[in-house]
Amino acid sequence: MKYKTSEFEQFKSEQIKKIQNRKKYSEIYERNATKKSIYGGRRFLGITPKGKDIWALMKYDKFKRELILKTSSGFDELFNDNAKLATSRVDLKLNEKKPDNLNLLAQINSNRKNAGGQVSYITLEYIQKLVSIVDSKNSIAFIKGQPTSLLFQYVASIVYPGDLDELSGFRWMDVVKIWELPSGPYFTIDSFAKTVDD
Repeated sequence: MKYKTSEFEQFKSEQIKKIQNRKKYSEIYERNATKKSIYGGRRFLGITPKGKDIWALMKYDKFKRELILKTSSGFDELFNDNAKLATSRVDLKLNEKKPDNLNLLAQINSNRKNAGGQVSYITLEYIQKLVSIVDSKNSIAFIKGQPTSLLFQYVASIVYPGDLDELSGFRWMDVVKIWELPSGPYFTIDSFAKTVDD
């Protein structure tokens, strides 16, 4: 007698395989994170009225336990009405070469359905607040001079969430877990005063 699986059993089996694959990927990225000591990248924010491309850059050093977040000079010019803000998300690893076709790449990505990542004035103000918090090093976002896992998550999510290359890539969540960033109290970025003038 041949046993016939129901549609539900097939669905269940497929979901179990997906979960097992996710676990394998997590193990791959976590293993990659153990081999590295620097996590970082940059995100394209837009082009000033003078034609200069502006980026946000983040870097975290595992041994120094130092988080850096900065923007290109000319960042404030993105608030000008004649600036062109990024229409979709373009982020790169720290040492990855900027694409020659940056404008075209951003344009292509913006044409994708639900591409997301569009930069707005709210995005820019959020980044300003984050830069201010990271530079302060004396707030609930830090424990003994080290950024908390929540601050790291906020910064990585807005600038560079990680690299999914199975050979060497890893994600912000792998950094938090494997490099043992300290957890601290919950806070929101908006609970901090904006200290940067626009």
